[in-house]
Amino acid sequence: MIAREAAARLNRAAIGLRKRYEVDVLARKYRPKFTRFFLHQKTLTLGRFKDYRFLFTEEYRTLREETRPNEFLTTHDWDGLWQDIDRATFDDLQKIIAQVEGEGVLKGAAFGLNQIGTITPDSPTFSLANPRAVQWFMQNGGSVDKIKGINKTTGDQIRAIIAKAIETGQSYNKTAKEISDKFDGFSRERAQTIAVLESGNAYEEGNAEFARSIADEGITMVKRWNTSADEKQCDVCQGNEDEGPIPINQYHQSGHQQPCAHPGCRCYETYEQAKES
Repeated sequence: MIAREAAARLNRAAIGLRKRYEVDVLARKYRPKFTRFFLHQKTLTLGRFKDYRFLFTEEYRTLREETRPNEFLTTHDWDGLWQDIDRATFDDLQKIIAQVEGEGVLKGAAFGLNQIGTITPDSPTFSLANPRAVQWFMQNGGSVDKIKGINKTTGDQIRAIIAKAIETGQSYNKTAKEISDKFDGFSRERAQTIAVLESGNAYEEGNAEFARSIADEGITMVKRWNTSADEKQCDVCQGNEDEGPIPINQYHQSGHQQPCAHPGCRCYETYEQAKES
């Protein structure tokens, strides 16, 4: 019994290594696309920011102190400016995310076919036209809320830089450099984070949907959350792993059907036929 469980743990670990490898390959493919996206936003932002040089003159500072010092961002409509950039780049970001999600779902399903497809002699086929995939894409694929969330985070951080610069009397050139540096950071750290998260979510979704298609054949399937057992492991994911195998359609204690639970999550789900009582 102990030997059997040890072998099962080794098998799950091997699955995890293969999954993380495939997700990493997918993320590396799409990271440059996210990087170029943020650099494009940087160009648009700095181009529009030139129209605001007057905000950094001594004359404007004096006028601001004498009139309405707290209304800078409303009066000069930085929010409106960012909305223009958001609209101009929204479709580009949605297209990239839809691409990585589509490829990720297919790769995850292909992994499921290779790993658990032998449970049934007639393994189901899976494509983006699968009703389960269609439903997931309608709810999550390249969703408007997701794109808005990414762009809002960007806009809020740039807005904070400008507001602080005006408040402290910082020069235009230094402020423009801070904006440029922030976007350069986005093109490195955020591009990587988003690429890994979107790749992981889509891959795990494809894997899960294939397992559910096996269950549709009348085979009782269970799933198990597995952590990467490294320094990035968190209490939420550990709690999911501690549950052990649960019914395939049951949510984990964190409220997730399968990984990823959060940005940077390196967990993975494994699926197997339920043991007879």
